[in-house]
Amino acid sequence: MRTFSLVLVALAVAGTSAAQRRTRIGPTVSSISIENGSGSSNGFTSFGGSLAVLSGDDGEFGLGVSRYGDLSNNSCVRQMTFIGLESNYYPVGAKGVAPYASTAVGLARVLDQDPTLALLGCNTGAQTTNELGLGFGLGVRFNFGKQTAALIEGRFFQVPNSAIKALEGRANISFAFGSPSKKSQLLNGTLGPAVGVLVPLSGALEGRGGTVGVRFRRDQKKGGSLGLQIDYAPLRVRTGCAGGCHPYAILFAPGYEPSLHPAWGRLYAVLGVLLAGFPQIGVDRGVAQGAHGGLGADIYTGQALMTNVNARVLWLQRNDPNNRNAFLAQVGVGLSPKLEHMSH
Repeated sequence: MRTFSLVLVALAVAGTSAAQRRTRIGPTVSSISIENGSGSSNGFTSFGGSLAVLSGDDGEFGLGVSRYGDLSNNSCVRQMTFIGLESNYYPVGAKGVAPYASTAVGLARVLDQDPTLALLGCNTGAQTTNELGLGFGLGVRFNFGKQTAALIEGRFFQVPNSAIKALEGRANISFAFGSPSKKSQLLNGTLGPAVGVLVPLSGALEGRGGTVGVRFRRDQKKGGSLGLQIDYAPLRVRTGCAGGCHPYAILFAPGYEPSLHPAWGRLYAVLGVLLAGFPQIGVDRGVAQGAHGGLGADIYTGQALMTNVNARVLWLQRNDPNNRNAFLAQVGVGLSPKLEHMSH
């Protein structure tokens, strides 16, 4: 339930409450990669569809349904139907070629005959169970004229209390209809690449390479900015590890940024929740949750670009009950187009 609450917060940060205007509906196909007990990955295909409504030029909410008819790497049955609420956050608007950050949370109906011990054979008495499913990731929306939109997305997807902790690629093509969406209460946003270094502070985790990701920012008309950073983070378990000691994580970090705007750029603090998806076999597999906070600056470099420098502390509650809390410092830089500000 703690993870469920954090995802709801992330959904709230990503969206807006403006009046709903424009709708799209269409089929979705996906390929999901799940690691088995030996550490190798197996790919599976799902089919479904989505119905979504733009809540402004910056956000979209909708309902998605996907059927995973075969998720097993052996003769045992593993199937899932996922019905979820989906949110896409468009930092530079939803027109043309529009990148977005996605979150989803919903009901997963899972039938899994795989036993705890492979020597027992298939558990033919297994019953379908209802579980919480959640996902988060990055995508791009392509608009073709006024009536057609195509979306391509990569995300981390998990169903707790199951073997489904995976990376998933999704594609959707939709027919769009309804009146144009209402302009949001946010100013034009920006996004760009970001790199960083992780330094251990406390706990068993440390970085074993640089982080690489995407940084989103968008000012509010009433002050402050909404931020989101998504990173690929290679990690190492320093202590108490018997296997799976070199995991990687997908970090999903929405946050609120109170800001000052001197002539040279922007100075800000950031505080927000943190989700980390671990798709690999090991004690950390699944979603770790926590928080992040720190300071940063956007420095104008020329007429159109700004360079970001930042330092923040990451706190993760790991899935390892013997070494649960991990604290790391992340120092990073990024580059993006200038952020629109109300006074400019």
